[in-house]
Amino acid sequence: MNLSKNNLFKITFALFIIAFISTPLGAQEVIDRVVAIVNDDLITLSELREAALSMNPTSTEQIDERTILNQMVEAKLFEQEANRRGITVTKEELDASIEQVRSKYNLTEDQMEEVLKKQNLTPETFREQWRTQTLGNKLLESQLKNRIVVTDDEIKKYYEENYGAIDYTGDYSGITERPKEEVEIAHILISPDTPDAQDRAVEVAELAKSGNDFAILAREYSDDSFTADKGGNLGIFKKGDLIEPLEIAVERTPEGKVSGPVQSPAGYHIIKVLNRTKPSSNSNDEKSENETYISESESEEIRRILHRQKAEVQLQSWLKGIREKAYVEIKL
Repeated sequence: MNLSKNNLFKITFALFIIAFISTPLGAQEVIDRVVAIVNDDLITLSELREAALSMNPTSTEQIDERTILNQMVEAKLFEQEANRRGITVTKEELDASIEQVRSKYNLTEDQMEEVLKKQNLTPETFREQWRTQTLGNKLLESQLKNRIVVTDDEIKKYYEENYGAIDYTGDYSGITERPKEEVEIAHILISPDTPDAQDRAVEVAELAKSGNDFAILAREYSDDSFTADKGGNLGIFKKGDLIEPLEIAVERTPEGKVSGPVQSPAGYHIIKVLNRTKPSSNSNDEKSENETYISESESEEIRRILHRQKAEVQLQSWLKGIREKAYVEIKL
């Protein structure tokens, strides 16, 4: 499937990262103290107040510091998780990302500094904020993009629920999508963080291929918390829905058989093809009620909407899991 990193991960991660500031207040006369402990990191009162000021520099309304602090805690957790997984942002990546922001809003360097000044941000502070946000985006992409799939049937259902029934009989100049083979699959994911992850994946794959119940193995061994309790069932997909390594493996695996391990950015997948459904054959000149008449632009827009909705749900669940394993103490 086509994933839009700009449209999804920057949008979703901004909900949690936007308030995070890691540079000290410095010049302001504040009696500093610790307001939160996040594993081995501390968040100070000066950092919290600087974050609040940069978010709403001109408003006289009272800002909820607890809400901002919670966002900062989550940002710390994101950064710690990225560091744990060896995810970094190079100077070149950061320079290019900031340049994209400047170009997007057609700002000169002087104009950019003026905008930052109005937000009580120095170029150095903004650079650090943007580095943290870019780091979070990379982390989210690595963890979520292989778990989020929007199928053609979901696009069709969304269209009918929000725009009315599709006209299957009238003339239509848009995109005609012929039905594709549907494949129901399950997987067992071995996280790259697992000690000797590749060897572990090979062992689990051998267990699955030797006839052990795949669903039981998934519940016992899979690191995918979203599917493990469902016996690893990922759902039904069509060609083009999955990322390339998984798609190739699924195409080559007969119904009822197991393949893998297959490596992806999320880890090692052991895949079982549960069921294949062939599309009904129709004459090329006949319109079938299974054909979907939605323009390409409409289809892509709906795909982005559904992708974002699914990402929000999985992001919240993933972040909750990280926070439950962390030591967090609020002292505000």
